[in-house]
Amino acid sequence: MKKTPLFLLVIGLSFILIMPRNSETKEPSKTSLEVGFAKGDATPKLGISPIYIAGFGHNRKAEGVSDPIFIRAMVLKNDGKKYAFICADLIGLFKDQVDEIRKELKDFENVMFSCTHSHEGPDTLGLWGQTPFQSGINTDYMLSLVKITVNTVREAAKNLTPCETEIAAVSIPELLYDGRPPIVKMDELLTLRFNKEKTKTALGIVLFWHCHPETLGSINKKLSSDFVGYTANEIKKQTQAEAIVFTGAVGGLMTSLKVPIKNQQGENLNDGTFEKTERYGQLLANASLNSLKKAKAVNLTPIVVRKKEILLPVDNPIYRLAKQLGVFKREIFDWDLQLNKHPSLNQREEKHPAVKSEVSIITLGELGIGCIPGEIYPELLLGKVAKKPEKEADYQNASTEPDWFQKWNMPYKTVVGLANDEIGYILPKKQWDEKPPYAYGSKSAPYGEINSLGPDTAFLIANAFNELLSK
Repeated sequence: MKKTPLFLLVIGLSFILIMPRNSETKEPSKTSLEVGFAKGDATPKLGISPIYIAGFGHNRKAEGVSDPIFIRAMVLKNDGKKYAFICADLIGLFKDQVDEIRKELKDFENVMFSCTHSHEGPDTLGLWGQTPFQSGINTDYMLSLVKITVNTVREAAKNLTPCETEIAAVSIPELLYDGRPPIVKMDELLTLRFNKEKTKTALGIVLFWHCHPETLGSINKKLSSDFVGYTANEIKKQTQAEAIVFTGAVGGLMTSLKVPIKNQQGENLNDGTFEKTERYGQLLANASLNSLKKAKAVNLTPIVVRKKEILLPVDNPIYRLAKQLGVFKREIFDWDLQLNKHPSLNQREEKHPAVKSEVSIITLGELGIGCIPGEIYPELLLGKVAKKPEKEADYQNASTEPDWFQKWNMPYKTVVGLANDEIGYILPKKQWDEKPPYAYGSKSAPYGEINSLGPDTAFLIANAFNELLSK
């Protein structure tokens, strides 16, 4: 799968559902829960200055709008405290920008901001400008995003209503294509339905799915939310409720491209067409709604949030160059030399550049959510990293990253990708494959490393999650 030319995308939640049959977790006490939904139109205005479309090549200027770019928000209130869950139809936001939004929402106990990672929306990271040496950021648009997001969250808070919740899951591997060996899919679609208290009237429906919204491909020049908008529209059409689609574990590489899709007449639909994009969105919506026919009641209180800021080394030389050129616009820190002592990590020199990111765990009663600041490979969460690297891989003595997700004992658990930051791909060190010869008989380097901070990112993130789980 070819998306970004060599050097793009520090990028840049994924939600993964696992339902252990035997949980020893003590059932949380049930307290009242209120929920509110809202969406804000964040479609850029065209014609004044160029709007560059993110996700594929450079200089892809928007020439029109297919469907709106939305900021979608859900606010939960429990025990007098409010919690915001936001998902934007965008490629991603850096932590610096997320923190600006949080400053305007200080009355909230926690604000979790994520992006769908749409490859058909405006450049919000700066990496898809006219050339590799020019930022694609539209400053006025970025300033407007803060205001639109804050207003949308406030609107959702005004809509707070007592609710009851249901949960359902279904495996739909046929809607995912894995573009990089080994083939490991996170193919379970999780759906939460929030109903008005003591009724079956839907207040909102939340989906967690693990796929790049990029069905329209690299040729499209109209702004779009890709399949996500069509999914939300179909759910609203059938239920009259707002829907939010959170993006999950999309590394490795999970995509809607090359997924065989037919129209209602049985005709094959092509990648890069609005027909396939709409149909994919409808199929995802129908899978969600059909799963809800067997939904189970779920308790989402009490709400507990734990988070940790972490330093991640920037080993990618292209990212370092992009920072020097002003394309990569986020604060840079010095690497913590104390971490050089860990035997699983590569040695780095003093003043080695690093970025400050964040991991967090949100416990909603019976549901645990791990918030991951990028695009994680599913095998890191499913315990499916190979015991031995392929003989062509770069790190033959690499150890497997510490498990945190499989040992996390919850009735239900999931992750959100691109949560509160976008750092790019998070892949197992055993699979790192930049230098020839390449694994699996490939004649060229696999896609992934070029848009990753470095080979130790996954280890450091796993360690941070284990620290949070130990508290």
